[in-house]
Amino acid sequence: MKIHFLFVKLTIAFLYFGTISVHGQSIDEGLKTINEASLKAQLNFLASDWMEGRESETRGAYMAGDYIASMFQVFGIEPFGDMEYNFPLSGKKGVRPEAKPSYFQKFNIVKYKMAEKQSLSIIRDVNGARLIRNFEYGIDYSLYGIETDTEIDAPVVFVGYGIRNDSLKYNDFAKVNVKGKIILRLDGYPGFRDTTCASYKKLKFSNLWSDKEKWAIDAGAVGIISLSTYPNKDFGNVSNFPFRYESGEIEADYPPEKFYDERAVLVIDSLQKSIPMIRISARLQNELSSLVNVDILSFEQDAKENLKSVSKEISGLKIGLKSGIESKLMTVRNVLGMIEGVNKNEFIVVGAHYDHLGKYSGYIFNGADDNGSGTVGVMSIARAMKATGKKPEKTIIFAAWTAEEKGLLGSEYFVKNFPGLYRIAMDLNLDMIGRISAKDTVGNKCGLEFTKAYSGFQELSQNNVKDYGLDLDVKYSGSERPSGGSDFSPFAEKDVPVISLMAAMHPDYHRPSDEVSKIEWKKMEYIIKLGFLNINELANSDFKKYKIPSNIQKP
Repeated sequence: MKIHFLFVKLTIAFLYFGTISVHGQSIDEGLKTINEASLKAQLNFLASDWMEGRESETRGAYMAGDYIASMFQVFGIEPFGDMEYNFPLSGKKGVRPEAKPSYFQKFNIVKYKMAEKQSLSIIRDVNGARLIRNFEYGIDYSLYGIETDTEIDAPVVFVGYGIRNDSLKYNDFAKVNVKGKIILRLDGYPGFRDTTCASYKKLKFSNLWSDKEKWAIDAGAVGIISLSTYPNKDFGNVSNFPFRYESGEIEADYPPEKFYDERAVLVIDSLQKSIPMIRISARLQNELSSLVNVDILSFEQDAKENLKSVSKEISGLKIGLKSGIESKLMTVRNVLGMIEGVNKNEFIVVGAHYDHLGKYSGYIFNGADDNGSGTVGVMSIARAMKATGKKPEKTIIFAAWTAEEKGLLGSEYFVKNFPGLYRIAMDLNLDMIGRISAKDTVGNKCGLEFTKAYSGFQELSQNNVKDYGLDLDVKYSGSERPSGGSDFSPFAEKDVPVISLMAAMHPDYHRPSDEVSKIEWKKMEYIIKLGFLNINELANSDFKKYKIPSNIQKP
């Protein structure tokens, strides 16, 4: 009897440790596929001149998208894009068209730029007369934030910095009516230039630019004129170049066309919720400051010391704006693949944007790090997950987003149109994972942003770095709803938990010099391995163990 009991115990132990061994082997098989040779092979093509900088709507981006889809197919990743219909040849009766998923999610954007004809006017009542002064676009002001031809004739309100902080009971909009009016607003916030002052420490904002725009829209403003403490005296588009235009590696007889000359928006059922943003020259700012009777330097000092709003309405002053745009409709594509899990209706998204700035005036912006590196990371994690030979518990969607450089449009479109958004357990984002910064003397620093309520994400990552010998010095940043200029933001806005990995900013950011030859392959390999190890665990575990208990969730 004792012998039989011992045999049973040994058998159970063998099965238990055998299961662990097989699981460990499956992870090792996945890790083996993530190596320098594989990364180089993929990125050398994706960031080559043949891709012409991968601007979202161009031939180069379409070629890059086809390449990513073909790699998904090679790795055994199933398509997760739009349904395609294969219609039978004419003459075959009774044969219905066949529908099957593709690797592409197509959608339209409107790409637009400011037309040549623009005008901005200061309109005043002077001694019973109506005085109108017109200013020139590109000389005294620049404009963005509109997507259709726009005309405004509105009164003016000065709103200080145009900020709100409910906990401090500070609100620049509280004592003035800005509905239907153009606001004059300073850049920054009280004390933002002095990190030692009390105002700075109280008012530090994590996402100031978008918050200020939202506050203005919510208050009912129809336009924003941005003021600066030290206005740019060289503001404007200079028309004469006595010798040459020089900027970094670009030398030309005239300023080259730039990616930033045009903007883009999603084509949806309504106009984007945005507001005209006007930046002005020093002479126009001085003119407005005198009419509003505000000494900006004195205002900045008083606001820093007293933290009191001094917004005021301005009588007898209006701003007129007539603005035209030139626009065109473009079709672009996300690339989507998936590994179906045991649970077909619970998802994890692993994404990176594959678009970049394109080709302008003969210069190709290859975007090896931004974001060829992250795109290769997504493809490599997909390959590694298949190599484990294990079906995950959750379904994993692998996404190569387009039009990120135009405002996160690819990931935004997916989030707006995915019917099971509430069933997405998390999003892993990879953006610029292949370089080192000047301060990174060892060459192993990287950043990991995550949703603070899921504090277990940090512990999981720390354990994987340690247990698998990944030479990474990771800076962990948790926030309640992470935000920033990358594709995790649309997910975080909908309260989908996120992890975002990034290696470093560097001087080649958004320049033609962002080339494959500058990639730090070993660092990129370790970051991708960390992403794979995290996803392999998260796709097979209960998310409750990563979340802070609800009673202590709020920071």
